[in-house]
Amino acid sequence: MLKKSQSADRITNREQGVALLFVMFALLILTAITASLILMSGTETAVNANYRTEETAFFAAKTGIYEVLDRMQQSNANSIAANVPTTVPTDTGGVLYLINAGSSLSVVPWDDTNKYYDTELCHENYPLTGMTSRPPDVPCFSDSSAGTHALPTSTTWHTSVASNYPWSGTSAAMPYEWVRVNWKENKTQSYLSGQTTPTITSYAVNSGQTATTAVCWNGAAEILLSTPSGVSPAYNSCEQYQTCAPASPSISTPVLMITALAVTPNGSRQMVQAEAALTPPTITVPSCGISDAYGFFAYGGSCASPGLTIGGNASVDGFNSAVGPYSTSHSNALGTVGTNGGAIAQGTSTSIGGNVYVPQFQAGSPPAAPVPGPCPDDFSITGHASYGGLQVLPQIMPKPTISIPPDTSTSDVSSGTITPGNYRNISVGSHGSITLTAPGVYNIDCISLGSQGSITISPPSKAVTINLTGTGCASAPLTFNSHASLYNCAPGAGSCTTPGVASNLQINYAGTGTITMEGGPGCYAILNAPNAAVVLHGGADFWGTIMANTIDDTGGTSLHFDAADKTISGSAASTATATATGSYNILAFHALPY
Repeated sequence: MLKKSQSADRITNREQGVALLFVMFALLILTAITASLILMSGTETAVNANYRTEETAFFAAKTGIYEVLDRMQQSNANSIAANVPTTVPTDTGGVLYLINAGSSLSVVPWDDTNKYYDTELCHENYPLTGMTSRPPDVPCFSDSSAGTHALPTSTTWHTSVASNYPWSGTSAAMPYEWVRVNWKENKTQSYLSGQTTPTITSYAVNSGQTATTAVCWNGAAEILLSTPSGVSPAYNSCEQYQTCAPASPSISTPVLMITALAVTPNGSRQMVQAEAALTPPTITVPSCGISDAYGFFAYGGSCASPGLTIGGNASVDGFNSAVGPYSTSHSNALGTVGTNGGAIAQGTSTSIGGNVYVPQFQAGSPPAAPVPGPCPDDFSITGHASYGGLQVLPQIMPKPTISIPPDTSTSDVSSGTITPGNYRNISVGSHGSITLTAPGVYNIDCISLGSQGSITISPPSKAVTINLTGTGCASAPLTFNSHASLYNCAPGAGSCTTPGVASNLQINYAGTGTITMEGGPGCYAILNAPNAAVVLHGGADFWGTIMANTIDDTGGTSLHFDAADKTISGSAASTATATATGSYNILAFHALPY
């Protein structure tokens, strides 16, 4: 039988080595924890490295966007403004690529066999031959078995330029490979919507319009390219406008889609897309036709050398042929005159029934009552001339632009009846006459009427336009000698037996010669000669309106302004194109999942 001490020793001996086991187990656990920490640290490092390269790719792609935005400015020394597409993408053009290939890299985004081909274009709904559309979350790809293509099959749908940013073409180049520029269409953007059964939805600028309509920027919102009603041909540019209109046009600029791909050396890939447009320019256009809101008007002259002189006991009143003849619609208050320079009324009984419009005058007494006075006043009177009122012009009136067709005719006429067309000179001798058949346009170099000679418009109810070139008679393109007449009314016994309509006879002259009209039975006409000097003598009457550089009516011709002619026919509206300059505005920006 063992003693108690022997039994305890034996138990103690059996427990020997337990501490070692615990130590080994603890070391094993510590080793596992250490290995896990090392593995987690490596994973974090890899994640951080991947994030860093993805961010590098993202900002590199943005750099590509900004290079294009910079170089599309006309002020850039290496501008590509002339290369920017002016049409939406078609098989014959409308897509521009900027290539930024690093050293030894082949970047051909229009080739679907190239490593860096464009995997986004097929989502943008452009009608390009051969290209197969893919869902928004699927990169563009080709499938030879299905006969589908990632990109258009034509060879003329794109052009390209090279990057000129620092280190481009070297191994140190920023890793954006290409940037694409094209004009946005109404339904260029699309996205997936729904959950259980996702569907492809196109984002439309205007869902009620055609998908392929180009998109413009009006300074506040994206709008679709449109053409004003009645204008032909249709606009093909956002910057187009009509050269005259009731109101100034709202110009817009093209919205450009700018897409960039960046790929880092370790394969991180980022594609971003921006929408950009220039700030629309402001364009002011005149109303169609020529504004004559201020009656008989002189565009020239100055305070010291008046452009408008009314004297010789002449009177100025007005009527409205659209309301009725002079006998029933005349009013002193309609007899307005105006000038960009000085005006003077002189004589014992000279009368201006309406307002006199001048650039400036001094206040009278009381201060609210303007009165004529010496310079710097632009209106003065001598003798006992009277006037209805004195007003400041809202602005200096620009001279209207007159386009006179060229006249190469060598045919001179002096009598008889002629039809609309081109003639060199019309020279009617003393007591002679000639008839112009209406309606129509006559392009003539010079007109001269001898004493008591006459030109008659027949029938007087039809409109005639006379364009004077002044060729061969630059100093005197139109001369009416004593008692010469130009009738566009029913003549009889040396005067009009029935009232005429001034707008039925318009005389246009763009030169700087002198137009002289001496006394006679009178004339209903619109005389549009903004660069010429017009001289009236002899106590006759003139119904209608005169617009000239200077008007000298010291011979007592009574002037009757036809208020129906406040806007007279001028150059027809035509389509013009504005030029937008400056920096591009980024309208939208987002990353793409390709």
